Amino acid sequence: MIQFTRPFFVLLSFAGLFSCTGAPDNEEQQAALSAGEVLQRSIQFHDPQDKWPGAALRFVIDEPRIENPERLSEVFLNNTENTFSINRRYGNTLVTRGIIRDSCYSLVDSVLVNPADTATIRLHRLDCERTQGYRAFYKLLNGMPMSLYVPEVQLLPEVVEDSIRGQKALRIAARFTNPVIGEEWFIYFAPGNYQLLGYGYAAEGAGEILRLDGLVEIAGMKLPRMRHWYNRIDDSYLGSDIYVVVEEL
Repeated sequence: MIQFTRPFFVLLSFAGLFSCTGAPDNEEQQAALSAGEVLQRSIQFHDPQDKWPGAALRFVIDEPRIENPERLSEVFLNNTENTFSINRRYGNTLVTRGIIRDSCYSLVDSVLVNPADTATIRLHRLDCERTQGYRAFYKLLNGMPMSLYVPEVQLLPEVVEDSIRGQKALRIAARFTNPVIGEEWFIYFAPGNYQLLGYGYAAEGAGEILRLDGLVEIAGMKLPRMRHWYNRIDDSYLGSDIYVVVEEL
C-alpha cells in the first residue's frame, strides 16, 4: 500500500458518498435557457451554499490508465490560501509537487529539493511551470462545475440538446484561456436537475471525452465520484479517476 506524506495540512473530517436526482423542468423552459443560466443551475445543484471558493480539501484518487494501471495521487487544495500539493509515487520514489500562493516547491522521498539542484529537477520534471499546470488541472476538474465560473472561462451562449455516451444531455461550450487545459470544451448536464454529466474537447474527433459517474458529498457540495476517460476518435477506454478518499481540511 502506498504511504503518502501530508505537507502543510491537517485533516479534520471524512465525507460519505451519495447520489441525488432532481425534478425536471419542462422542455420549453430548458430550450430558452442561456449557457450561463444552465451553468448557474448546475452550480446550484452541486454547491448550493457557495462553499467551493473557500474549500480546503484532500483527495486520494485512484487513477488507473491503460499504460499505468497502478497510478494513485493524493491531492491537497486550499482555495482560500491558494495552496496546492500533489503526492504521487513513481516506482519506489515518492514525489511531491506543491505551490504556496505563487511559490513552487518539491520534495523527493519527503526531502525538500533545492531550487539549484537542476539535475533532480530535470530527472523528476519538477519545474514550476509543470507544477502550475498540475494545480490548474486538478483545481478545474475537482471543482467543476463551480470552477467554470471564473474570468478565465468564456461561455458560448448556445445551449444544445445532445447526449454523452448514450445519455441525454444539455450541452454548452466553454473556451479556456489556460493553454494547459485546452482551448474549447463541450460541457454536458442532465436535463432536469442540471447535474454535471461529463465534458471533453470540442474539436471534432480530437482529444478525450470524460463521463462522470456518481457523487461524493463533502462540506455541503456534491462532487463527481468517478471520471472515465475515452478516446474521441475510436471511443476506446483510456482510464478512470476514482475518488477513494475525500476529506475536508
